[in-house]
Amino acid sequence: MRINLGDVFTEPFKIVGKNPAMLIPVFIGIILTLLFDVVRFMGPLANLVSSIIIGITTMFFIAWITILFDQYKKGEEIDLKKSFSQINQLLLEIIVLSIVVGFLISLGTLAYVIPGLILALFLIFSPCALVIDKLSVTDSLKKSYSFVFKGENFLQIFLLLLVIFLLGMIPIVGLYLSIILEYILLPYIYVEYSK
Repeated sequence: MRINLGDVFTEPFKIVGKNPAMLIPVFIGIILTLLFDVVRFMGPLANLVSSIIIGITTMFFIAWITILFDQYKKGEEIDLKKSFSQINQLLLEIIVLSIVVGFLISLGTLAYVIPGLILALFLIFSPCALVIDKLSVTDSLKKSYSFVFKGENFLQIFLLLLVIFLLGMIPIVGLYLSIILEYILLPYIYVEYSK
């Protein structure tokens, strides 16, 4: 199914409006990002460790919110405790996936930035594939890659990520706006359009 950007920018917010508990992981993720963002200024080692932790927590919260959107799509009641339990069972896989994705994107970025951006685009749905399709780390990377190109979705996903990136450039609040959009829109897209 081809991604409809009009729906992507409206439907997830309607779902979250009906189920405000879904915002709890979003706000926890923002608070953790804010805390570790402050740690970055303590030196180069702190910057490296902070970046790794932010990468892992981002994958964790995207995966958690993906489970919540999946519960909604299946007509189940949104259950934070059940979804957190599910995500905790996959914690090791999420950590490994975060490290692999971070490493690949870093290598790509070292090779003139553009390959890093392309890899980020291809791998962005890997935590969603890991939890929804119950795939291995390698298979979730492959599924994310194929999802970006399946059904002519590349342009829509690229435009969505461009909007998120540009919002992130707004001083002070931009980073947090982009995190909110990333945490809500990416899981919604995968749950809604991956089947």
